[in-house]
Amino acid sequence: MFRIFENKTKEERLCAKYCSLMQRAYKIALIDKEKSDKLNSRAKKILEELKRMNCRLVEA
Repeated sequence: MFRIFENKTKEERLCAKYCSLMQRAYKIALIDKEKSDKLNSRAKKILEELKRMNCRLVEA
């Protein structure tokens, strides 16, 4: 039914964090290039970790 009481897996949390970082980096890119680059580098580190975990969410 609803996943209110179920905990998210580590993969799901990292994937959500990756998506939010990429969205923030995209929005900030027009204003502050350096801050956008920092957010992109953080997101890339999360993506590498997801790939090491063989996450099925990365390939989707």
